[in-house]
Amino acid sequence: MRSSTMSTSIRFLTAEKVTPTEIHRFSKAVYSDNAVDRSTVNRWVIKFCGCQPGKAIIVGETRSGGPITATDDKYRKLVDDLIQNDRRITQKGIANHIGMSRID
Repeated sequence: MRSSTMSTSIRFLTAEKVTPTEIHRFSKAVYSDNAVDRSTVNRWVIKFCGCQPGKAIIVGETRSGGPITATDDKYRKLVDDLIQNDRRITQKGIANHIGMSRID
């Protein structure tokens, strides 16, 4: 089995939004012992989808809940004042002071 044929198949399935796990299952079913291993499938999917290892492309997927940040002028001013008054204040200290659960 030429790797270019398998590479083309993986490129096509990646474009069709098939997960690497499913791609590997398909390749094992079709090419049996000649199929590339799971790590190779992962590397090729990352290469073909244009994302970095460990990073998923989630464009277009809906997510529940509201945003995890609050960036309005009121909070900007409050955080700026806290930092001006205490340059050693931590993110946790700021979050506790303004009533937020977390600051990114």
